[in-house]
Amino acid sequence: MDALIPPAQQNELLRSLLGFLRVSGLVFLIVTPVITFMHVLRTYQWFDPLLEPIHRLFFWMKIRKESTVALLVGILFGIAYGGGVLMEEKQSGALNKRDALLVGVFLSLCHALIEDTLIFVAVGANLFVILFVRIAFAVLVLLLLARILSRKSSLS
Repeated sequence: MDALIPPAQQNELLRSLLGFLRVSGLVFLIVTPVITFMHVLRTYQWFDPLLEPIHRLFFWMKIRKESTVALLVGILFGIAYGGGVLMEEKQSGALNKRDALLVGVFLSLCHALIEDTLIFVAVGANLFVILFVRIAFAVLVLLLLARILSRKSSLS
């Protein structure tokens, strides 16, 4: 390795590798409990008591209560989980086109609030700035989209 990479670059490569391992460890320590918590909520059906308050919180989206599961899962645990739940509920008929569109757009803009935010905070970002900007932007876009959809009745 000495002949191929100069010593200064070896040191930089080693520092980069150690930095990568540190961040990977932090991600593992944050993501593993979140995934475990998600599994427990689903296994014991503890989502139900959470749905009504969450549904009331998102009244401005004018989505049905059935859409709240996908919304809650996506907000808390990420777009992969939320998108998977959204697809399951859409295929089962629990969601209409409008709700699926609104929840999908919202999750695209504002997903994994806990997981992503903790990861960014772990590497030095400001918790409140990240949360406020992400949520405010997603709400503004959804308010505009909901208004546009209320004028068009083709999505139901």
